[in-house]
Amino acid sequence: MNTIDLQRTAYTVECFLNALRLEDGPARTQVEEPLVRWLADSARGKQDHLIYQEGRISCHAGGKVVQSYDVPQARQIQTLWCNGAKLSAIDSAAYSRNAQLVMLGTAGLFLTLPGQLPAKERDKGRSSNNNNNNNNNNNNG
Repeated sequence: MNTIDLQRTAYTVECFLNALRLEDGPARTQVEEPLVRWLADSARGKQDHLIYQEGRISCHAGGKVVQSYDVPQARQIQTLWCNGAKLSAIDSAAYSRNAQLVMLGTAGLFLTLPGQLPAKERDKGRSSNNNNNNNNNNNNG
């Protein structure tokens, strides 16, 4: 795998773990590094992927779970899928019933670092404060 692909895989896994709301620290690193290495392995097939469901990340290769990691500290209730290049929420019921991957997209997933607001939310709060300050100045003047 070339450097650009490895960087993209590492970034996508980071977003995947951010979506799980995993805090940075040794516990996260013990999961993150092997996931990146597994997805970056040149022997991986194009259909290989990760699934997060109910406190566990499973590595799927050839239609079977080949490795899994318990992540009880994850604070995500949705089931997530990641193939190293993309990530998506998936339909949990369809997956549980017959391992069907029904992609729901990333809408509603917070992909920023845990504890941080997305840029739009930060800016919205800043804009609101500016408007309040302007209104106060106009009313006092």
